[in-house]
Amino acid sequence: MATPAHRLTAEEAIRRYGDPDAHGYEFVNGRLVPVSPASPVHGRVIGEVARVLGNFVHEHGGGRVYVDPGCVLGLPGDPERMRGPDVAFIADETIAAAGGESYDHFLRAVPELAVEIFSITNEKEPAQFQERVRDLLDAGVRILWVIYPRGRYAVVHHPDGWARMLREHESLDGEDVLPGLSIRVGELLDG
Repeated sequence: MATPAHRLTAEEAIRRYGDPDAHGYEFVNGRLVPVSPASPVHGRVIGEVARVLGNFVHEHGGGRVYVDPGCVLGLPGDPERMRGPDVAFIADETIAAAGGESYDHFLRAVPELAVEIFSITNEKEPAQFQERVRDLLDAGVRILWVIYPRGRYAVVHHPDGWARMLREHESLDGEDVLPGLSIRVGELLDG
């Protein structure tokens, strides 16, 4: 890839250098990083998380639930860093402050709640997965759920470094981001 005269935005880089045959990309340190398509289990768990969160938000309001949204995180060392969490809840106020949704641009917003499903690809490239988790937390995601389908557990992360493992019989909750939300980990894994 040729070095442009100015640093590209995430949108410019994907339009200019993206491979239309690839599934998707994230944008890290001025470079496109290909993202693999989801396996059947990964995709099913993404769908289940999105369904449960979407139903809760539809009933209670307050924001929107997205699957694989391109979020430009505005990190100090890499302001154009774009990550696409598997599922994200973004509050109405955050969406409005970012200028709303667009067909042409990624959301320049940080989700209040992000969900990552640990997959076979992540097993092969754990350092990249750990960097994605750190990026989301450093950007200000208030709650990050990492779900491990093969191990049948989840880990809840917070930006202050606090983390807690939950087994399949325990429940994830929306804390102060989505008060009243409670989802048993096994329910998400079994659908």
